[in-house]
Amino acid sequence: MKKIFSALVIIAGLAVLLWQQFEDTQRTDPAHDDGYLVLAMTWTPSWCAGTGTARGDDRCASGTGAGWLVHGLWPQFETGGWPEFCESTQPPPSRAMTAAMVDIMGSDGLALHQWRKHGTCAGLSADAYFDKTRAAFAGMTLPERISATDGRLSIAPDALMAEFRAANPTIRENMAILTCREGMAQEIRVCLTHDLTPRPCDSDVLSRGCRARNVALPALP
Repeated sequence: MKKIFSALVIIAGLAVLLWQQFEDTQRTDPAHDDGYLVLAMTWTPSWCAGTGTARGDDRCASGTGAGWLVHGLWPQFETGGWPEFCESTQPPPSRAMTAAMVDIMGSDGLALHQWRKHGTCAGLSADAYFDKTRAAFAGMTLPERISATDGRLSIAPDALMAEFRAANPTIRENMAILTCREGMAQEIRVCLTHDLTPRPCDSDVLSRGCRARNVALPALP
């Protein structure tokens, strides 16, 4: 009887282990979830004020004029959360590929990191992932008032996003959010289908929206 009981315990343990491995595969393999994409665009002067200037990052140097740049294009699960650092059969991007993204991302190092963390989960080759990232960014219109600030601009998050949506009429209120940190606007995040059509965000993305009364947009470097 004890042998039977021990065998059942072992079988139950193996079943739990296999189930955990299955769940882990579901959460890291995009083939298990159709999901959607989030295009994250960072207001670079805010990032510089909080992090970049202290690092001596080139994007923060005087005269660069770095404004809204792409942080990344992120695969999302339909029901919340996202895959990261997926196992991919695609070769990593070449230095030429990542260097070609500097004009919209500001850093070839960031481009490589985004490929490793998110691009490997997109089910695309590296060049196709970067092409899609570029196409998603090119599809956005960024109004001048929130893009070419000569001085520090203070604005309500709802007003900033209203201006953004007015310039992009296909993006409704539940399709994009503004994030903020330390009183500064940080990122506009837009939810997109895999063919880059704006679509509603899930509650996980929406819950990350800025709740401040007003946010600052630091001036361009």
